[in-house]
Amino acid sequence: MPFKIMIADDDPGILELIMEFLSGQGHHLLYAPNGQKAIDLAQNECPDLIIMDWEMPILNGIQAVRSLQADERTSAIPIIISTGVMMEPSDLKEALDSGAVDYMRKPLHPVEFNARIKANLRIKTQHQEILRLLEREKELMADDLARKDRELTTAAVNDSNNQELINEIISGLNDLIPRSAGSERQAILKMRNGLRNRLSLEEGNQRFFKHFEDVHPDFFQNLEKGFPQISLNDRRICAYLRIGLSNKEIAQLSNVESGSVRKSLTRLKKKMDLGLEDDLRQFITNY
Repeated sequence: MPFKIMIADDDPGILELIMEFLSGQGHHLLYAPNGQKAIDLAQNECPDLIIMDWEMPILNGIQAVRSLQADERTSAIPIIISTGVMMEPSDLKEALDSGAVDYMRKPLHPVEFNARIKANLRIKTQHQEILRLLEREKELMADDLARKDRELTTAAVNDSNNQELINEIISGLNDLIPRSAGSERQAILKMRNGLRNRLSLEEGNQRFFKHFEDVHPDFFQNLEKGFPQISLNDRRICAYLRIGLSNKEIAQLSNVESGSVRKSLTRLKKKMDLGLEDDLRQFITNY
């Protein structure tokens, strides 16, 4: 696989030597005669690997490495320091501490040179593959979160529709009670009371909140930490706002009138120290 390799050295003969070492491998070679040119070229071309001489005019190799490491555009480029002068163990430490990934002594030997180039390019490729997989994992997690959000909204709407249907049935049963008697009346009353109990238990809400915590595991914890004064009902309303439910849908889920929801939202804004101009829904969405 061909790569883009930059050689930064004030000796043009090094470029010729490296071209000889890499002949037939298909790599695209770039050349910079000093540290400053190396920085400029790296920023423009973003090579896969840089072979940086230590002693160069204008800006030496160590200075150039530090500059490239400090720039997010070039910080991920692996750099090999090469030198025929700075060859003490302390020099090796300085080179690696500056941000270089490897160190080669001159004169360059073709076998060692090619082995180090291949090893560092392989590491570079593996690093890029890891980053690609991590990015893909982020995308999959985002897709999964979006899917769960859609399921959550659907579950909330379904529960709202179910509660609306139960209320309609209760209303119909209330109409039948005055026109019934005896065991029939008792059966209707029992049915109506059972449905009322069904609403009071909020089984649909329980499923909704379990699903909500699966999608937004830290939401309630962060909410309680930021606003310990808000009630359980306030936290429930915040969850509904977080998934974008309207006042009408919140009223249906809470089995209250829309006016009660508006009052609850106003009280909630005060508890959260939000001004009249603040958008509570937007605040909760971004929380």
